[in-house]
Amino acid sequence: MKKIIALAIVAVSMVSASFALDFSIGARGIAGMNLDPAESVNKASSNVKKDAVYDFGFGVNANFALLGSLGLQGEANFITSKGKFNDLTNNKTTEYDTILMDMPVMLWLNLDLWKFTLGFGAGPNFSATLNEYSEIKAMSDKFKVGICAGVDGKFYLTNHLGLVASIRYIMDFQKTSVPIEIEGYNVGEYPSVEYTRKSLYGGLGLEWKFF
Repeated sequence: MKKIIALAIVAVSMVSASFALDFSIGARGIAGMNLDPAESVNKASSNVKKDAVYDFGFGVNANFALLGSLGLQGEANFITSKGKFNDLTNNKTTEYDTILMDMPVMLWLNLDLWKFTLGFGAGPNFSATLNEYSEIKAMSDKFKVGICAGVDGKFYLTNHLGLVASIRYIMDFQKTSVPIEIEGYNVGEYPSVEYTRKSLYGGLGLEWKFF
């Protein structure tokens, strides 16, 4: 009977350890660029010269390791995109200045190597335009759904405090309609999906692990 009780205690302990909740929060500065800025603005003007749009801002994140090294990471990244475009339609340069908030929720895997942790994940991204100053409007909708993939490298200075370097790739999508033409006549349209933004940015910051 004692052996059965002892085995039961060991089994419960192993299951509890497997499902132990690891929780950490972090904050970082962000810098990067829009990889295809002309695609972001051509909804209002199809005759735009490509130029770089630089992204910078800050982000916060929370990581829940629910099953061993596998868990979820949620983030709120506030991004300011700035750039200039040459609108060839009216031959003038237009300022592009938009504030976005990316909110990815990623399935996340952490690999612990002594004091260094390598984490990576992917999942849906929810993007909201908070403010926009531009004569060429970048987006017809203020809210977009897309995908996010990321990699983090973490070096822990103590058991709880660590330095974090991160990379994020963001792609937003929106619904659109494609016309159907037969022998030059428009006979209808069918629904489709197109991307409205592709961004790559890196970050550097701190993370605090509670457990």
